[in-house]
Amino acid sequence: MKKSHSSPLKKKIFFTALLCLFLFELKAQNMFDATVGTSNQDQVFVNLALRRQFSEKFRLGVDVHSGLVNYRFIGAKVIDEGVSTSINIPLMLRIHQRDRLRLDFYNKVGLRFQSVSSDYEQDKDLQASSSVGVSFEPGLLATFALSEKLSIQSGVTLPNLFEISPEFIYENNVTNLVANVGYKLSDTSLLMLKAGTGPAAGADGDSQKYTWSVQVGLRFLLGKNHPEASLITEPSF
Repeated sequence: MKKSHSSPLKKKIFFTALLCLFLFELKAQNMFDATVGTSNQDQVFVNLALRRQFSEKFRLGVDVHSGLVNYRFIGAKVIDEGVSTSINIPLMLRIHQRDRLRLDFYNKVGLRFQSVSSDYEQDKDLQASSSVGVSFEPGLLATFALSEKLSIQSGVTLPNLFEISPEFIYENNVTNLVANVGYKLSDTSLLMLKAGTGPAAGADGDSQKYTWSVQVGLRFLLGKNHPEASLITEPSF
């Protein structure tokens, strides 16, 4: 009998603990994001995030990204069905601001869990029916406020993914070019449009040369006295 490489119960406990921690800390300067989208990696995905704006300079959060697989890997072999879920800790740090233009350092680290059915595992001759990976995604983002309600964001992030089970492998690296739009609907809500695209190197060396994703969603500002930085979007690759 094969051992499971990821326990659904442990994942739920981990996510619940993180969620409770952020809910406990909810006061002013907090945000809840919900987006839905599609990409060449996932047929459809949902991204949910809680973010805390500690100051105009610094933001920290937690997000969960879950989708139906379209093109991913287990043990360096392509899978085109199954479920992929990532739990991430993103941060943003302002490094420069002049008038309406702001430059931020961005970084995200996370854990990714993937699974397919046992029948699919046997049919594709995979090493396992599930995998675990770790990721980090540094980048630079430039945000320009066109008005008090509308902002555009561009930049580049470098998503890197290492599979650690069923084997250790440098699974994927991407140069992700970011294009985001944020529009303030009200004092407590923001409409977000996000897109990303760029060259990639896949686990088998040849089959994944390019990635893209598009998504749309809403941000809800929680509490009172929201800083201007709360309106700045961020990537959710």
